[in-house]
Order: sequence, then structure tokens, then C-alpha cells
Amino acid sequence: MWTVKRSKASGHSFFLRLLVPNMLFLLIALTIGWVFYNKTLAEMEKEVTASNMNLLQQTRDIMDRRFSEIASIALQLANDTRIVQLTNVTQPFEGANTYKVLDTRKSLYNYSLSNNFIFNYFISYKNSELVLAESSTYMLPQFQTYFSYNQLDTQAWRGLFIGDRYDRRVLPAQDVTVNGTKYSLVTYIHSLGYPGFPQGSVAITVDNREIQKLLGGLDLSGGGWAYIINETGEIISSVSSDGMAHWIDRSSLVGRHGSVQQTVGSAPMMVTYTTSQYNGWTYLVAQPVNVVLKKVLYIKKMTFTLAFLFLAIGLLIAYFIAYRNSRPLKHIMETIMERTNGEGYAGSDGYHLIRHTVSRLIDNNQELQGKIEKQAPLLQAALFERLLKGEYVTRKDIPVLLQHVGIATDGHYFMVVILQLRGYDNGLDRDVLEELDVKRVMVKDIIRVELGGSVHWHDVAEDQIALLFTLSAGSKTESRHAYVEEVIGDVGDMIQTRLHMAIRFGVGDMYEDVLNVSRSYEEAKRSLEYLSWRNMNGMMRFGELPKENSGYYYPSDLEQRLSNLAKAGEQAGVAALLEELYRINFEERRLTVPMLRVFQNEMWGTMVKLLPQVGMDEGMALEQMKQSGDTASYAGLENNYRTLGAAYMQVCEYVNDHKKSQNIQLLEKIMEMLHTDFARPELCLDSVAEQLNISKGYLSQFFKEQKGVNFSDYLEELRMAHAKALLTQTDLAVYEIAEQAGYSSSNTFCRAFKRIHAISAMEYRRSSMK
Repeated sequence: MWTVKRSKASGHSFFLRLLVPNMLFLLIALTIGWVFYNKTLAEMEKEVTASNMNLLQQTRDIMDRRFSEIASIALQLANDTRIVQLTNVTQPFEGANTYKVLDTRKSLYNYSLSNNFIFNYFISYKNSELVLAESSTYMLPQFQTYFSYNQLDTQAWRGLFIGDRYDRRVLPAQDVTVNGTKYSLVTYIHSLGYPGFPQGSVAITVDNREIQKLLGGLDLSGGGWAYIINETGEIISSVSSDGMAHWIDRSSLVGRHGSVQQTVGSAPMMVTYTTSQYNGWTYLVAQPVNVVLKKVLYIKKMTFTLAFLFLAIGLLIAYFIAYRNSRPLKHIMETIMERTNGEGYAGSDGYHLIRHTVSRLIDNNQELQGKIEKQAPLLQAALFERLLKGEYVTRKDIPVLLQHVGIATDGHYFMVVILQLRGYDNGLDRDVLEELDVKRVMVKDIIRVELGGSVHWHDVAEDQIALLFTLSAGSKTESRHAYVEEVIGDVGDMIQTRLHMAIRFGVGDMYEDVLNVSRSYEEAKRSLEYLSWRNMNGMMRFGELPKENSGYYYPSDLEQRLSNLAKAGEQAGVAALLEELYRINFEERRLTVPMLRVFQNEMWGTMVKLLPQVGMDEGMALEQMKQSGDTASYAGLENNYRTLGAAYMQVCEYVNDHKKSQNIQLLEKIMEMLHTDFARPELCLDSVAEQLNISKGYLSQFFKEQKGVNFSDYLEELRMAHAKALLTQTDLAVYEIAEQAGYSSSNTFCRAFKRIHAISAMEYRRSSMK
């Protein structure tokens, strides 16, 4: 229970470890997006305010030009000699004055015809109270009736135009009644006369609607306004969406132009302003922030909405990815906890346990590999010795076993040479053995340098080393023999030169089959024995030994090999050995009949010893010996030898039949276990091999040979067939079907089902029902 709790805690830890980085990555991406968004928002604000500033500056420039023109017109009128001459006239309609007045009025130019900005203009005289307009001449009381300012009474009107002196004075827009029609006019006044002695004025009026048109390009919706104020703070002209223009203190605005946000009343406003260098007027527009930044705020709203939406989706995706990626780690953690019972677990850090377990597994593997490498020389020596003695009986096992211990058998021809160090025939003691050990090491170094990987060696005695040559099939037989004799001679010369020792080489014949290595080894031994008998050094080939016809040829190693081949059921190998023995004893040596009889009796003795070992009755051999016929002639002995060969074939057939019977029984046991226990999740190749007491490698190879499919594939087919039947014939849930079909989890079953059938289990059930 404690292990389960700890594994669950570790799974939760895995989940959090995978979720937090995904969330951090998502937040980092959103933060970077937020920074870029703010930069974009600021740029858009600048763009919007720059548009307002551009309109204000255009209005300012137009107003500067127009009022500069008006100032020029007023100065031109004020300096006109005919207009100046009338300033001293007190009775304008007496005598010649009448002509002057009419001539002056006719000379006045109607500037409103060429300048739509000018509404009209008039000239007022203080001394005569005369008023000259563009189209008529008035006396002051009469003109006040025709052209009256609604906010000025008669006395204020008189004081404004002929009472005080003004130099380019601009009056704010006022309501004016002209011949009964109301207008909003801005008045420009320039006095006549000298400072301190005003003699009248030149007044030029401007239609306020023309100024408002210039400000009309601004977006004043939602309660915005715009106005022009002079240097004293008077509002020259204004325009607004609701007819109201709130006062903004010019001193609160920094610099000659700019854009700031201010709270006017209770509403946040975007105030954009610019000041004219010509007359010091300030052009100002105040707009609600939500109007100015309408698009910006819309983008902001959409951005925030999408950001939170993507954040929510990103969190869900991060949660799903973290959950999905943590499941394999959780399963690994559970497996480790089950197999190790929590050994090495440090708190809730599952990564530490996995790292500790993998590290320990690698260390154990390296330790095992080191032990195997240490045992390799021993295994190599043991297997090499078995090869020399002919204890291998199956050709396919030899290359695998030898390659496993590092002995290459890639060649097609094999030959054994025995090297003997001379000088140790008088007995061995401790000092001599130590000296021999040193000499053997030095001799092996010479062999390694001179012969490289084309030869393998093995100590067969204290003073003897067996050399196994593996040669390719690319050269002729004579060339291969010449090569071996040449390299042996070079090695012998090198040993005599460096070690100052006499040596002998016993050379066996060359054979194609690796099974004949033992035969070449025995031949090399006989060659070496001949050199020892003759007390000779150098090299002796088995083919060079003198022929002996006094005795039969049936060495013990050949007898052992014949028995091993028969016990393995190798009919071809047994037939080849029997043919070789016949050729040597019957054809080459031409033995006498008594000697051949002794030879055959010994071979029958081998048969008698062989029968109990394979489980056959000895009486069969004795019965066949009795039926062998005449043994007193060559013909009878040849017939007897054929009978012996037939007996060996019977033994091989018996062994092979017995093998087949055992294979059938073994296969029946395996099939019974598979069909009975396939629903057990723990059933696998290892468990079946353990129950049958055989290696899993042999079981896998045996099953593939007998059934034509792999063990795991056959087991999976059984489980899938049962699962498909449950899907189509029952209403069981998928996890229940997976359990009854022998799968440890529903996920494993679903993945296997889709991998094999290309559709899911539920889709298969639905299609089957249709």
C-alpha cells in the first residue's frame, strides 16, 4: 500500500514537472506578445494624435495666412491718404467735403469678392461720426442700427470703434445683426490716428463659419470640442458636438504643442494643442479618449479577449500534454517500484529513482560484461579444446559457439599445426615450468606479430601449442600448403633467432569441414610423435609419414567421433567416416584377413557400447554379427563391413525417430499451454521456457521451425481471436475484454488491436453489429 501511494505521488510529481515548464513557456510567449502589443498600442496612439495635430496645424497655418492678409488690408486702408484726410472733417456733408466722402467711398474695394474669409469691412470716424462701408455711407447712429453687436449697447459700440485706440485688435466671435440678419463674426480692428489721439478705426469682420469649417475636420463626437484662444485667454472661435466648450487652462499645457490626457469635468479627454508663432494663438481640440482611441481600444479589447482565450486553450493543451507525457514515466515508476519494492526511492522525486535505477542497471551490466570478458579466455580454451577433440557433432552449432568466444571460422579450409618447444624432455620442476611459461608467452607474441588474425592457438601441453589455420578457397591446394609451410618456417626462424630454442612442428592435413579439425589435430600429433621418435627438429607433414601396413587404422579419436556422430543421428557424417575407414584399411593398407577381422571386431565393440547410450537393445548388434556371414575371406569381410554400416544407419534412424517423437511431445505441450493459458497476462516466451526447463532461445527457434511463425505472433493471434469473439458476441467493456484476452491493460490491448486490424476495437464492434 505504501508503495502504491509513493508511486501515485511520483506520478503527480511527474505531471507537475511537465505541466509547469509548459505553462512557463506559454506565459513567456504571452509576456513577449504583451510587450509587442504595448509597443503597437503606443504607436497607434501616436498615429491617432498625430492626425489631430496635423489638422490643428493646418488650421493654424491657414488662420495665420488669412489674418496676415487681413492685417495687410487694414494697414493699407489706414494709410490711404483719402481715408486719412477725412479724419479731420467734422461736417462730412457740407461743401467740398461731400465730394471727398463720395470719392473716398467709391475708391473702396470690395475685398469680400476676392476673399471669402472676409465678411465685410467699414471705416468709422470719430470727429464726424461718419461710417464708410463697401457699398454705402452711414452716420454712426444709422450704422449702429444696420450693423449691431447683440452683446454691445450703443455706448459700448461707440467706445469700441471710435473711443479707444487699438492696434490689430481681434474680437472673439460674437453674434451680430446685419440688416436684420444674425451672423457670428470675428472682428479685426485697427485704429486711425496717432497713439493717444484715436481718430476712428478700420474694422474688418470675418465670418465665424469659415473658421468653424477649418475645425470641422476634427472628430468631435461623443462630447468633444475645439476652440482658438488668443494670448490673453479669450476664445476667438469654438466648435463642439453638444454646443459646449469647457475651459482648459493654457498654463496646464506644456510647450507650444503636444498631446496629453486630462480629466475635464468627470470625463477623460485627449487634449491636442498647438500655438501659432505669428500671433500667439493656441489651437486646441479636446476629444473623449474612447473616441480618439476607438480603434485602439477595439484592438485592445479583441487582443485581451483572444489572449485570454488562447491562454485558456494553451493551458488545456499544456495540461493534456503534461498528462499524456507523464503517463509513460508513471508506468515506468510503477514497474520500478513493483520490481524493486521502492529500494533507492528518495522522497517524491521519481526522476531520481529512474536515474538511480538506470544507473544501477548500467553498472550491473558493465560489471557482468567485465566478468564475461574475464571468463572469455577460459571459455575460449574450453571450446577450442572441444573442437580439437572432436566433441562437436552438429555443424551449425560450431561457428556460433566459436564466434561467441572470439574464434573466427570464416575460412573454407582448416589445418592444425602443433608447435613443440624442445629441451624439456628430462622432466619438469617448478623452475622449468616458470621458464616454460615465460617462453610460451614470448612464442605467442611472435605468433601474434607474424601471423595476426589468420591463426588461433591453444596450449595442449606445457611445451606444446596447437595452431589452427583458417584458409580461404581462393587459392589452389598446393598454394595453401606452401603458404602454411612458409609462415611456419618464418615463425620457427624467428623463435630460434630471438629465443635460441630448437622447435618442432607437427602438421596435419588440410580439410574443408570444420568438423575435421579434430582429425587434422590427431594427424599433427602423429607427425609430432614421429619427430620425437626420430629425435628430429623442424617440420613434418602427416602426408610425409612412412606408410605402415602391419596394423589396422582405427584411432581412439576417430572411434569417439564415430560414436558422437551416430548419437547425433548424423547419417552423412557416419557414412563418410565408414567410407574413409574402408578406404584406408581395405584398399590402401591391404591388411591380412585376420587383421581385418580384429579391426571389424573392434568396430562391432564400438557398436555394442553405443547401443545402450542411445536406448537400443544390444541384442540387435549381436544378432547382426551372427548373420554377418563368412569372415575368413575378403569378400565375407566386405559383406560384414556393409552389415556394420547398415547397423550404424539403423542407429541413426532410431535416434532421429526418437528426436521427432520428442519434438512432437514438446510441441504438444507448448500448444496445450498456449491454448489453455493464453488469457494469463504473465504467459510469455520466458515463462513457457521456464516451465518446460529449456532455454528461451531454443524454444523460440523450435517453435518457429515447427509452426512457421514466431512464438509471440502466435500467442497474439490467439488472444486477438478471443477478443474479436467477445467484441462481437458480448456487451463487455473494452477493459474487461482486454483482461479476459490476456492483456495487462486496456491501453496495451487497444494499441495492439489497432496495430493488427488498422481500426479500433470499438469501431470493429460497431462494424460487426452493422
